[in-house]
Amino acid sequence: MTPEEMERFLSARQHSSEDALMAELAQMTRAQAQTGEMSPTRMEEIYDTLSPFLSERQREKMREVIRRLKS
Repeated sequence: MTPEEMERFLSARQHSSEDALMAELAQMTRAQAQTGEMSPTRMEEIYDTLSPFLSERQREKMREVIRRLKS
């Protein structure tokens, strides 16, 4: 996902709760991992793209989602 796509994704969900947003990201990541579109490296790239848009707490939650998906 490019930074522009990520910005559109976040903008479209600006009124979603944090938990709902994180759940949707986790579900999308799992679906892409099952089809081979997502790898641990790609997860890190997405984190790097998203992190400037997130609060520290959100970054920590996203890190936790990534950790769980990698295991």
